Amino acid sequence: MKRHYALTKAQRQAEWLAQFNDTLTTRIPALSGRVEWPAALYYFHSGITPTDAVDQYCIARSITNEEK
Repeated sequence: MKRHYALTKAQRQAEWLAQFNDTLTTRIPALSGRVEWPAALYYFHSGITPTDAVDQYCIARSITNEEK
């Protein structure tokens, strides 16, 4: 079990963003290298999980299953 209090804010942010990117590109490989990072940071600062953030990211950008 990882302990969040042993990480700096930058480390937590980097880990979260990596999880977000991995989840997004696994779900929709066509978006590899095309992530809107300011939006991802918004979701990070909102305090939601990377998986939920990917769901909201796809909804906000009207990304559908056809684009996979």
